[in-house]
Amino acid sequence: MSSITGVNSNFGFEALAVAVNKKATDAQGEAVMKLLDGTMQSVQQINAAAPKLQASGSVGTNINTYA
Repeated sequence: MSSITGVNSNFGFEALAVAVNKKATDAQGEAVMKLLDGTMQSVQQINAAAPKLQASGSVGTNINTYA
């Protein structure tokens, strides 16, 4: 009978370890999502503030390679 109690006891600890690990993983996932959200907002702000440049087909066609 003690082996059954031991098995049940081990199962309880394993279930607890899984639950704690899941909470830690969920917390890490939330932190990563907040970081990505902040990064996305920063990139959007930088792109909105950047001057709009017009592309020209003649830029870079005359390159002096004899310098």
